[in-house]
Amino acid sequence: MMDPSLEGWPKAGVGFGSGVVRSWGRMLDERITSAGADGLPPAAALTAFVERLMPRLLSQVCRDPQESAYGCFDRDWWHYKIRDFPSIILQQGGYTAWLAGRLAWGEDQAAGLSALAAASCRFWAARAVRRGAFEEYYPFEAGYPPLAFSTLAVMKLAAAGVVPAADIRAGAGVAAEQLTARFESEAANQQVAGAAALAWLRRVFPDLVTEEALAVVVRRTLALQTAEGWFPEYGGPDLGYLSVTLDCLWDLSDALGPAAPHGVARPPQEDAGPTVRAIRDAIDGAVDCLVRYGALFGSSIGMHNARNTDYLLPYGLTRCVQAGGGRGRAAARLLTALYARVGDPSHVVHAMDDRYLSHYAGHSLVRAALALRDQPWPAAGVDAGPPVDALYDLSGHYLRHRQPDDCYGVILSLRKGGILTASDGARRVSDLGWVVQVGADEFVSHWWSAAWQWTREGRTWCVQGKLVPHREVNSSPLKHVLLRAASFAFGRRLIGPLKRKLIFKGPGSDYGFERRITLEPARIVVADRITGLPSGAQVRAAPRASKRHVASADTYHGEDLAPARGVVPERTTRFEHGVFEATTVYRFD
Repeated sequence: MMDPSLEGWPKAGVGFGSGVVRSWGRMLDERITSAGADGLPPAAALTAFVERLMPRLLSQVCRDPQESAYGCFDRDWWHYKIRDFPSIILQQGGYTAWLAGRLAWGEDQAAGLSALAAASCRFWAARAVRRGAFEEYYPFEAGYPPLAFSTLAVMKLAAAGVVPAADIRAGAGVAAEQLTARFESEAANQQVAGAAALAWLRRVFPDLVTEEALAVVVRRTLALQTAEGWFPEYGGPDLGYLSVTLDCLWDLSDALGPAAPHGVARPPQEDAGPTVRAIRDAIDGAVDCLVRYGALFGSSIGMHNARNTDYLLPYGLTRCVQAGGGRGRAAARLLTALYARVGDPSHVVHAMDDRYLSHYAGHSLVRAALALRDQPWPAAGVDAGPPVDALYDLSGHYLRHRQPDDCYGVILSLRKGGILTASDGARRVSDLGWVVQVGADEFVSHWWSAAWQWTREGRTWCVQGKLVPHREVNSSPLKHVLLRAASFAFGRRLIGPLKRKLIFKGPGSDYGFERRITLEPARIVVADRITGLPSGAQVRAAPRASKRHVASADTYHGEDLAPARGVVPERTTRFEHGVFEATTVYRFD
């Protein structure tokens, strides 16, 4: 049966409307699938999904109290024995397991789930005091993401009384020292998680973190947010990671405000101090950013993200729904567009692997289901929103919503070699540039970089730059032996060089790239030119996969196998005298 608290939730029409788009709310409403007989409101849909998810997630944890690994969430280590260390970031699953006891699915197992969550905290504390603690990818790593995210989960459990604080104090001391001294500016979601972890750590152990030290970290963290509302992720915006950031901003706000119930939404504090108000301002900016992009297609933007994520996690948005007002209605519309059909096998969450569900995604999904369970759905309202045609200079994104004189909506990523996605609701196509093979090396245009230059003349955009070099890095026993030896000797000083090797790229190549994109009312014309190529170079259309390594990205997407749906590209190419030229037409008439 439908949750009675959700009676009257908005039912929007199918597909795209034909009239003038008057507000972002109309944009989203036109993209929300009617729940009718086939769908469910987000609360019911999310609850049904996470209840099916829990057995999978709980299979990841060692549940035998007689085992030394009791409470460890790294199944590859404790069960399969194919890893020689436990990835401590996965201990976030303990918080998710505890929350599952509040679902109808877990009510009769609540005591056991609490005991398992406490065991996960004790396992974390025992690993935190070891040399090179906070490992995720290799032994002795001392990584920042496992430090930030695992500490945040454990401290929230300690604050809720799930585990006695004395049982984890030694590990908390190590975490407090590192979170105070370290700062992650390149992947801001990690830093926001770290600031929230430090705030909750101070709440549980006020003697381990001074108020002044916490204030410095929070101030520096909030300063990372751009004027466009996003936090930088390796040089640009990423909506998937921004949704993680939004979750953690609420955690940070909760830790600094009055005591909050865990896993459920609550009204905003009217008496919040200046720091909490600054955090709320950051939350507002992040929500505005998410809605701005989400209004385009009713989803995340995938390869147009700086780190290529496809998901948009729900918990932070659920808190905004409860806060009410225009942003609450905005968040409600976006949540409906994103999660009303979460049971559909094609939904992005079904492509998440068990590791990432244990890592953070499960954390957000379960909290959102609990928060929405008792939350009356807001009535629809008309609010001012983003323009239907806009260039965002900092991100380099051009967004154009479907308009009366145009057959499609489109997003261009001008800082990613001019890749594009266009859709009219029923039809969709993405053009992700080119890959050039020269011997063992590849050179790609699909790469996020501030080096790209662009100009606009009416409906035509021109993007210019250099192809980016890439060479595959594959695992081998020898490489792992060398990695472990180097990590033992150098600890976290190894992280920077490894990031430069696996994530970032050096200067561009000698191969020039120019792309001209003309957005006509019923078709898109893309003219590409690559210069300076050697004889024997092979040029092929880029697949959806990006060459940038991002652990939580690269999950299956339908465009991996079929980049165009309902649109047949018309392409001509020519390659002579070291110059490759291609003209591609996408028709929506």
